[in-house]
This record gives sequence, C-alpha cells and structure tokens, in this order.
Amino acid sequence: MTKTFYQHFPFLRLLLWLLPFMAPALSYAQAKPDITGIVLDPQGEKIPGVTVRALQTNGSKPVFQMTDEKGWFHFDNLNAGERYNFSFSSVGYKPQQLDGYIIKKGETINLIVRMRQKDDSLAQVVVVGYGTQKKSEVTGAIAQVGQEVFENRPVTSIGQALQGAIPNLNITFGDGQPGRAATFNVRGFTSINTGSPLILIDGTPGDINLVNPEDVASVTVLKDAASAAIYGARAAYGVILVTTRKAKSGQLQVRYSGNFGWGTPTRLPQVIKDPLEAATIQNDAYKGYAGSDAPGMLAVIEYLQKRKADPSLPELGVDATGNFIRGANTDWYDLFYNKQQAFSKHFVSVAGGKGNTNYYLSAGYLKQQGSFKVATDDYKRYNLRLKLDNQVADWLKIYDNVEMAQGAYDAPDKFVSGGYNIYRYLSLFANPYEAIRTPNGYYTQAGAVTFGQLEKGGRTNIKDRQLKNTIGFSTNFLDNTLRINGDYTVLATQDRNDIQTNSVYYEVRPGTVSPFTATDYYQSAYTENFDQVVNLYAEYERRLGQHHLKGLLGFNQEMNKYETFSARRDGNITPDKGALNLASGIATVGDTKEEWAIRGLFYRLNYDFKDRYLLEFNGRYDGSSRFPDSSRYGFFPSVSAGWIVSREPFFAPAKKVFNNLKLRASYGSLGNQQVAAYAFTNPMSVYKITDILDGAQPLGINAPGLLPLHFTWETATTLDFGIDFSTLNSRMDIGFDWYNRKTTKMLTQGKTLPAVLGASAPKENAADLSTKGWEFSAKWHDQFQLGNKPFSYNFSFVLSDSRSFITKFDNPNKSLINHYIGEEIGEIWGYKTLGFFQSDDEYLKYDVNQQRVQSTSYSLNGHPLAGDLKFADLNGDKKIDNGKNTVNDPGDMYKIGNSMPRYAFGFGAGASWNGVSLDVFLQGIGKMDFWPGVEAGNFWGFYNRWNQPVYDHINNDYWTPENRNAYFPRLRAYDALNNTRQLGVAQTRYLQNAAYLRVKNVSLGYILPVNWTRKAGISTAKVFFSGQNLFEFTHLSKVFDPEAISDKVDTNTANGNGFLYPVQRTYTFGLEVNF
Repeated sequence: MTKTFYQHFPFLRLLLWLLPFMAPALSYAQAKPDITGIVLDPQGEKIPGVTVRALQTNGSKPVFQMTDEKGWFHFDNLNAGERYNFSFSSVGYKPQQLDGYIIKKGETINLIVRMRQKDDSLAQVVVVGYGTQKKSEVTGAIAQVGQEVFENRPVTSIGQALQGAIPNLNITFGDGQPGRAATFNVRGFTSINTGSPLILIDGTPGDINLVNPEDVASVTVLKDAASAAIYGARAAYGVILVTTRKAKSGQLQVRYSGNFGWGTPTRLPQVIKDPLEAATIQNDAYKGYAGSDAPGMLAVIEYLQKRKADPSLPELGVDATGNFIRGANTDWYDLFYNKQQAFSKHFVSVAGGKGNTNYYLSAGYLKQQGSFKVATDDYKRYNLRLKLDNQVADWLKIYDNVEMAQGAYDAPDKFVSGGYNIYRYLSLFANPYEAIRTPNGYYTQAGAVTFGQLEKGGRTNIKDRQLKNTIGFSTNFLDNTLRINGDYTVLATQDRNDIQTNSVYYEVRPGTVSPFTATDYYQSAYTENFDQVVNLYAEYERRLGQHHLKGLLGFNQEMNKYETFSARRDGNITPDKGALNLASGIATVGDTKEEWAIRGLFYRLNYDFKDRYLLEFNGRYDGSSRFPDSSRYGFFPSVSAGWIVSREPFFAPAKKVFNNLKLRASYGSLGNQQVAAYAFTNPMSVYKITDILDGAQPLGINAPGLLPLHFTWETATTLDFGIDFSTLNSRMDIGFDWYNRKTTKMLTQGKTLPAVLGASAPKENAADLSTKGWEFSAKWHDQFQLGNKPFSYNFSFVLSDSRSFITKFDNPNKSLINHYIGEEIGEIWGYKTLGFFQSDDEYLKYDVNQQRVQSTSYSLNGHPLAGDLKFADLNGDKKIDNGKNTVNDPGDMYKIGNSMPRYAFGFGAGASWNGVSLDVFLQGIGKMDFWPGVEAGNFWGFYNRWNQPVYDHINNDYWTPENRNAYFPRLRAYDALNNTRQLGVAQTRYLQNAAYLRVKNVSLGYILPVNWTRKAGISTAKVFFSGQNLFEFTHLSKVFDPEAISDKVDTNTANGNGFLYPVQRTYTFGLEVNF
C-alpha cells in the first residue's frame, strides 16, 4: 500500500490543524503587558533560583523576580510606556544584562537568557577518568562537547553528531545503510595491527552505536597517554567517555521530541538511458580491444533499430536459433531505488525526585526506511534507560543505571554467488537494452542477479541487543575530603544474523529455465558477549594553604566471555519462510568460545601550587590474559604538567588581551592488548584423513605452528604539548596541541625461516611506528541587543592533521610489497602520465617501450596507438616498468599520492534571536588521494568490462580524433582490468582528489512564545527543520561519495569502490516539548 506524505509525517498534519486555533491565543495574549522568560545554562539546561531585576531607566525602584524550578520568570506588574533594563545573576555564573526594552501597552515580550559560567573558561568542569576536574586543573589533551552538538540535529546516532565537532576525533560510516555503525579513531593511524579507542558509557564498556543521542549529556575524548593512562591496556589509542543525563531532584519534568523526515541518495550512478546509443558504444569498446564485434551485439543493435522504427515490437525478440534478442528500454536505477525514504524518531523522558530518591527514565524509538524499491529494507531501534539514586545517609549514596537497546535491520539478501554484492551486479547488467523479465514472466539473467535477488533471493535479518546494568555506591568522609566509590556492571550483548538464500531462476532461452544461484540454504548465526566489570577506587583531597593535593587509587577488573554459534542447512522447502527445520539438505554447524580478562591497579596524583603550577601523575599496573604468563603484566606510567600563566601577577597588564592562558605538557606510555585472545598459543586442529581404513575415515591432527620466543605488549608512548587561552573578554577560546605518538613492539611476521623447516615464522614484536600530528580548536560566542531583544551568535572551528611513518621493520631490501623503514602510511606508488599519443606513429618519436603498462596495445598492434596513454620515462632507461619494485629501484614509479585523510576540519555557526535559531555545520577533509583500483567498475565502466553500462561521466569524454582533450583514452574494453594495462596501473592522470567540504547540517528552529505554551502547561515548545548532508564540494568523481570510499588504499576489492549502499541526504521536521 502506498502511503501519502501526511501519513508518513503525522506531526505536520497536526501542526497545520492547530494553526487556526493559534490566532485566538495570540489575541488573548495582547490583553495586558506581559514579560515572560526562561534562563538556561551554556548547555541549555534550565537554571532555578536566578535573580531577575527589572529597573526603569528613570531610576525608579527596581522590581525583582526569581526563576522557578523550571527556570521560568514572569513580570506582569511593569509600567507600560517605560524603558526597562533587565539583569540576571546567580552563583557560579556571570551577570547578564539586557537593556533598552520599551514596555508598550498590550505588548508581550518573551526572553530567552543563556548564562555564562563565572570567572573564565577554566572554571568549566570536564569528565576525566574515574571522575571530573575543573578545566583549569586539566594538564592532558582532553576535549569535551555537551548537549549543544545534538541540539536541533535529529541525528540517529552519536557518531553523526560528533563528526567534525572534536579535533582529531575521526568518524567514518562507510556507506548509508540504515543503522550503519560508526567507526571511531583518535589521532590518526594507530598500528599495522589496527587499534581503536576505548569507549565507555557512563564509565563502563558499551556499544556507542546503540546509545540514543537524546540521552547524552556530554562526550569527552582523552587523547594523550597522560589522560588515558588510568584506563590501561584498552586505552592505548584514546578513550571516548559518553556521559548520559542524570537523575535530578525536584518536580517532575517531562520531555518529548519527535522527528519526521525523509532521505534521498547523495550519489547514484548516472548512465546513458538510450539503449541504442549504449549498445553501439559498448560494441565499439569491444572492437577496440578485440578488433571484432562483441558477442551478440550486432543482433542487439539491429533489433533496437527495428524497435525504434516500430515501438510495438516486444522488448525481447527471438533469433533464428531460438535465443532471446535484447531490445528493452529499462531505467534500472529509477526502478531499483526509492527517491525518498521516510524515517521517524521519538523520544520521551521523565525526571524528578522526592525526598532522598531521584530518577531519570527515558525511552526512544527509531525507524528508517531503506533505499530499495524492489524489496524494502528497514532499520528499527528501541532504547530504554532507567537511572535511580538514593541518598541513604549523609555519607552514602547508592545508584542503579539500567540500559536496554535493540537494533534490527531487515533486508533482502544483498550478496550473490561469486562474492559480488547486489551493487556490483547492478553495475555489470544494468544496461538500458536489458529487460527485467521475459514474456513468460521469468527473470532474464540481468533481472535475476539484480531484481530477482532482492525479490526472490531471500532475506537477512540482523539484530543487535544490549542489556546493561550498573549498580554502585559513593561515600564521603572527613568533611568530603575522602571519597570511596565502587560499581559493578553486567553487560550482555547478542548479535544475531538469520539469512535465507533462495535459488533465483531465469529464462536462458524461451522455454529453458535455469537457476542463477544453484544453492539455497538457511543459516542462523549469533555472537554473544558477557562482560563483568568491577571498579573500586578512593579519592582524597586536601588543601593546605597554597598547596592543593588530590589523589586517586583504584582497582579495575573486566572479564569477558565470547561465544559464537552458526548452523546452516541447505535445501529450503519453503522459500518464503526460513528455518533450519524447513530445509532438507546437508546441515553444518560450528562454534567458537573464548574468554579473556584484564585486571589493573591505577592511580592519579594531582598537585597544584597557588592554583597556577600544576602537576599530575597517572599510571596503571595491568595484567591481561591475552599474553603468556612471562609477559602478562606491565606498568604504564605518565606525567603531565601545566602552568596557568594568566594567574601570575606579572601577567596582569596582558589580561586586557588574554583573559586566560595555560601551557600544558605530558608524556606517558600505554600497553595495547588488542590482539587475539590466544595469539601466544598454537592449537592442533583435528581433521578427517581422506583415506579409508577399516571402512572409516580416521582422524588426523595437524602439527602446531611455531611459537614466538617473546610475545608481549605493543606499547604506545605519547609526548604532547598544548596551549589553551581565551581572549576578547572570554568571548573567544582557543586550544592547540602538538603530539608525537610512538607505537613500538608491533606484532608482525618474523624473519623468513629455511624452507626445509616446513613451517612459517611466528609473529614477533618486531615493528615500530611514529605518528606526529597537531590539532586546533577555536570557539567564539557573543550577544548584543537587536530590536530591544538579545541576539546571540557563535562560531566554532576545529582542524587537525597527522602523519605516520614506519621506523622499524624487517624489510632490508625495502620491497614495495611490504612495509619498510621510512614508509609513510598510505603511500600510493604509481606512474606519471604525459597525456595521450595523438597519432598512430607518435610512438616512433617517443622511443620508450611501454609494454609493461600497455600490454593490450603491444599484443594487438605491437605499439601504442592514437588515444593511448603516454607514460613518463622517469629513470631514462627507455622503458616503462617498476624496476625491482623496491624503494631504491622503483623503475619509473614514484609516490604519486597518499590515501590517508589529512586536515580534517569542522566549522559551525549559530545565531538566535526572539525565539528563532539558525545553526549551520560544515565538515570535510582538506587533503586525501584515492586510486580507483581495477574493480572500480562504476568509475571505469566499459574500460573495466565491455558490457558495463555507459556512464555519463565517460560518454563524450573519451578520446577521438575530434575530441583530443578528453579525460579518458580511446574506446577499448578491459583496459582497467589488470595491472599490465594502461588503466590498471596507478598513475597521475586518474588519481582522484578525495578532499571535500560538506554542508553537514543546517537547522532552523523556533521556540513558541511562552505565553502560548504556559497556558497549556508546557514549559517550552520548539519546532525546527533540519537538513543533513545537504551539499558537498569536491573534485572527486561523481561516482563516489567522499565519505563512502570503502578502501582508501591503492588496491581494491570487487565489493568496494562505490559498490555500496548509497549515503543519504536527510530532511527533517521536528518538535521538542518540555513540561
């Protein structure tokens, strides 16, 4: 059933229905003067107890009010016709002043006041490991954002909101599949064995992709070793701390937000839709390769010409031999993808407290419709969170934090036999002259591997479940100088994947039907993790005169049980319903069980003198079961120091310019335990011998591999220097960090052993890496009067960069097929091109043998022809090749680019006035190269395989005698299919500039006048419109979305390079209501 637009977005229908009733409310509000407002903190939270003073400019006695528990104030006793100034004051905040309001008779004025924290930006509180610190006390590289990054942005995951918001927090999604999990990275390349940051939700592990963004209070990133050392072996490459909203005392507060919107793909392949033109070009491309017409294409062209003259002819003709002749006119991508995909998100929370007990309860629901038009796919997520705390005694508080979440993605099975996904097959068969079905109702071959696979090929159902419960206590003794805290967390996750794959049949020729996929089966697989985490730590704080000492000592233990199980059975009995007992063929089962544990003692010691000179020591003694007993434990210390220069007496004259200035430095090391659970063992596998003995196959046991003599921690050591300052009356805050992270003892293959040994070398801790980088952030916020009402605005900018180099690796010849000392991670080696040969005999003037990269031309013609690429002979040996393929002898190759992203940036701007707010956020990468490899079929088109669709970016842009300045070479199929052909080798001409600037979000909001909402018992009500991924500016080929290049390296796989779920632009209407 087709739904109307308003059925997808009932909120719009409700809003339009309410509009006629708003006018009476407005006219009623004009009956008497009314000044109503709300006071918020920098994060948008309501502030109770703020003193509000209304003072006439003629010097009359001021009138006072105080904000209530929900942050509201109200004046209804001011004199009409007078000019008033309003001032706001509260402990811990800077006084605010709004001047020049003329109170006219019958006028209503609504004020929204956002207070700034008192003193300076250094007074802000940030979340750190096992606690909080004032920003002034922080000496490590720590960045934090609050609820402001989620405001007006109806994102479906935390990762979407954080992209570009924190310098050197790098977030990628890969594609636009509904529910796609984000991948997080801190400060660039980590290790040749990969590495990722530790992610903690309210202090304990969890899946950040299943957390509802509406629940988030703040996100903190610990970047350097000094700030992350307290978390030990899991934090070598940074820590991301997600803090959710807390239970609050006071009256019941209810919050609801609802978002309704739609998405549309940012990129879809654009192809020639004229079937005759496409067939002719493809045939010419095949001729350029083989010297003859493509198999069957003359018949196709002739039939298309007949259909053009006589449209009544059927899409599929039949030739004299009884085979189909293709002659359709099919717009494949229009039939395959939805132009709009609806989604909706709802969130409700209640918070409050009575007596000694406080609570916070929230629930969320998300539904995203997918892009497929043929067979729908969708993602649903359910969230539930409950927080309770009870002040049992003055010295004891206990709390409980329960989180439940489930994400479910239901979709047609997108993978076909042969290892290709549905997008790859679409690029191979989506020609306009191909029909989807035959006159007999069967699929054609092209229809079977695309539409048939989605409609009849089965379905995949993926469910990710998470249940987490943390119970804990906090105590304080000795006038709150000694605090003891503890918590115990149980986390159970299950990822389940049920797949039903059915055989899809197509009509080979009239009356002959054959399966394209010969095997049908049902498979059920799941992965379960069961974690138990214990934290127990004590804090002691003491101030003696100008000396301030704070210490923390604690214990942490985490135990994990990991289990997978998979069962498959061939021969589905019921194609429309899948289950293991509804299949009749061979059954196979398999499982995996692992356990690991980590245990550590940690400490932090802070000392400051005169609130200016700061010193911090962090460390952890860790033990991990992932290593053998001999090297299981490691001690990883760190030290950091800071100097608040702005608090020095000699700095007083400079305070007019620099309100705050702090210098920081840190140094420390962390172990990395992200290796396989039993990597230091070599089990002996059991198998059945092929020979039959006594009527049975006896069992055999494989000999174990060699074990390394030394197997220990990979260590990341970081040196960091930073500066933080604010200027222009604390309206601008700036931060800068430079760092050098050395990753040593990386696991890699050991030295080559003699072949007679019969075993490969075990892995050793034998490689080192150095990553240097920097990060910059700037924020500006200010407010002034506009039309007697406050106009506030802000800007933010973040920029970061990093480069990584191999400093130790056993590759003495520096072969380019492996890492080598001095290698920069991401290097793309290739050839330099000099344009095209413009005539068939030009090669005679360019006396350079190009056979290594022009194998097709030399095998067919003995030399390059007009329209072929001309490669530069850089080493002057009269031939184009890669020499010995080493750094010292690369032939004519050189470093043509680098695939690692550099200069990641984000820019935000926002303004609000009289209840109206506008926010814009831009994000991008300043420098990155991408080489589309041999299987980037959407880019190469018929240069990859002759029968691929003719793409718009190739048509009319390939070399001909009349088009000598074209981008692509002359028509010739298979030129990009392997690395001995001119388009199959990395080279400068087609190296892609993957840098981009994307308008990530634009949001327009309006807070309804408070005199409307208060009559309905509503504290605040806001409506907004938001657009996500609206525009992008890039030199990258239109085939690729800059955020969906699957493999940013110089080699590629068949399922990458644009063969991905389309990234989405989204447009959202939203409503936020607080009661």
